[in-house]
Amino acid sequence: MRKKLIKSSPVHGLFMPLLIILLLVPAISHADFKGMNHGARAYALGNAYTALSDDPTALFWNPAGLTKVKQYSFTMSHQNLYGISGLNSEMIAFALPFPYVRTGFAWTQVNLEGEYYEDVFHLGAASILWLGEVPVRFGATLKYFRVSVPGYADAKEVGNPDLDFGVQVEPVKELTLSVVTRNIFQPEFKLVEEGEKLDRQYVVGACYSWRELVNFLADYKWEGDESQMNFGCEMWFYDVFAPRIGLSGENLTAGFGLKSSWWTIDGAVYQHNELGSTYRLTFGLRFDMDDFEL
Repeated sequence: MRKKLIKSSPVHGLFMPLLIILLLVPAISHADFKGMNHGARAYALGNAYTALSDDPTALFWNPAGLTKVKQYSFTMSHQNLYGISGLNSEMIAFALPFPYVRTGFAWTQVNLEGEYYEDVFHLGAASILWLGEVPVRFGATLKYFRVSVPGYADAKEVGNPDLDFGVQVEPVKELTLSVVTRNIFQPEFKLVEEGEKLDRQYVVGACYSWRELVNFLADYKWEGDESQMNFGCEMWFYDVFAPRIGLSGENLTAGFGLKSSWWTIDGAVYQHNELGSTYRLTFGLRFDMDDFEL
């Protein structure tokens, strides 16, 4: 899709090399929404997060994880992609711990400032079923994709809805297994002449927690003819600081987490084989409504 836009658009000067670089970024080429900012913690863990997700970013990774959010939570993140001026990825997410159904909503965006924008709006809900003493967490995220190209006069803004569904099962306290299906409706986007469809994606994952101090993670995902293994590990010291490391396909990731009873800060670096390193920072707040009583 983007190749078609570049071929037809009279761009020149500095903007042309930026678009050429953009085509080389597999995470965000062809309006496939894969370069979205889904939080620094998962990024540092090699994107192996479907079984661990327990914060507002569960909306992106596995909506079943919303059931683990016990406080009103807010998360925001900014990322400049690969040091390219004007090429950014943004995220804002909220989680609301209502008694029977946990809910959340979020907005993510990848943009080449003034020229190209991909937005996704998320609305999620999750709950728990008990099979004896085994919790089965399940949830869904309704998404609305929107693509706009203000820098190209002949391209119209397009949008489509979609749905993700996820499950987390804890057969024993230390082990969580997960299954996620993303892009269930496989929406299609057509900006000029040719349209492209998002592939349905499947992910199975596992998280083993050793003494609630170390989390070992693995995800296997596939879409169409492509598949990938992701791995991650984090170790908490005094429930305050955690170093993290991961492997997303063939690319190394690393980062850290800091937290208190009411705030979190997560950082991550992602090493791409061709494009070098890119960095992501996420800030979060957690609170109870009782904290605001007069």
